Amino acid sequence: MPQFVNDLARWFSTVPPWVGLVLAAVGFAVALASQRLVAQARAREEEAHQEAEEARHIKNDFVAMVSHELRTPLTSIAGFAETLASSWRQLEVSEVDEFLGYIRKQSQYLGDLVEDVLVIPRLEAGRLRFHPEMFDLGQLVHDVAAMLFPTGGGREGAVSLPMGVRMHADPKRVQQVVRNLLENARKYGGDQVLVEGFAHGEQYVLVVSDNGPGVPDGSANQIFEHFEQLSKGDSRSSSGIGLGLPIARRLARAMGGDVWYERRFPTGSRFCFSMPVKALVTDGELQVASTAPLPTRPEQVRSQKYEV
Repeated sequence: MPQFVNDLARWFSTVPPWVGLVLAAVGFAVALASQRLVAQARAREEEAHQEAEEARHIKNDFVAMVSHELRTPLTSIAGFAETLASSWRQLEVSEVDEFLGYIRKQSQYLGDLVEDVLVIPRLEAGRLRFHPEMFDLGQLVHDVAAMLFPTGGGREGAVSLPMGVRMHADPKRVQQVVRNLLENARKYGGDQVLVEGFAHGEQYVLVVSDNGPGVPDGSANQIFEHFEQLSKGDSRSSSGIGLGLPIARRLARAMGGDVWYERRFPTGSRFCFSMPVKALVTDGELQVASTAPLPTRPEQVRSQKYEV
C-alpha cells in the first residue's frame, strides 16, 4: 500500500468524530447547491427556449401581416397598370386619370409601409439619423391631411393651425409621426377628425382628436406596443400592421418630444404629439438645447376642411 494512503488513514484515525459530521454536512450542502445550480441552469435554458419560440412566432406573425398588407396594393397597382398598358387608347381621359390616381395612391401607401417597417429596427439599433432643418409645421400638416383625406369621402376632417410656426427638426420624421396619427384617426376615429396646435412652455403640441369610440379602458398603453390592433385577424375592418402608433411615439421621443393618448369628452380620442421648440444640431443628431428660438405668429390661422 502506498505510503500516502497509510498517512491518510492514520490522519483520519486521529480526527474527532464531529469532524466527520461537519464534512458530511458540507458535502450535503454542496450537493444541494449543485442541484440548485442545475435547476437554475435548466430554468434559464427553458426561458431562453420560450423567448426564442416567442420571437419566432412574432417574426412569423409579422411576415404574415406585412405580406397581407403588401398583397392588396400590389394587386391593385398590377391590375390598373395592366389595364392601362392594354387599353389606354380606348379609355376616356378621365378614366386614365382615375387609374393613375389609384396607382399613385397605392404606391404611396407601399412606400409608407416600407418606411414604417424599417424605422423601428433602425431606432432600436441607434442607427436612425436625423436631418433637422427649419420648416413650416402648419404647411406640413396641411400637406399630409390633403394626401390622406382626398375629396370624395363621407367624413369630415379639419386642420386648424397657426401659420408661421416654424420648427427646427427633421421634417421627414415629423411628417411620418403626423401621417401615422392621422391615419390612425382616419381608420378608427369616427366621422370627424380635427388637428389643432398650441405652444406649451418650450414644447409645441399637435392634437389629433376625433369623435370615434375611443380606446377601451386598460388599452391606452397597449396601443403603443408593436403589432397591436384593437381588432385583429382576417376579420379586422381596417388595414394596418399595428406599427403606426408605436412608430409615432418612438420617433417623437427620439426627437425630444412625446406622443400620448387622452380620452376626449364626451366621446372619442385625443392623440397628442409634442415637439421641442428650441433645438440644437450636433453631428447630425437632434438635441434639445437652450438656443435657436423659433418664431410663431399665432394670430395668422389657416383652417382647412378635408373629406376623410
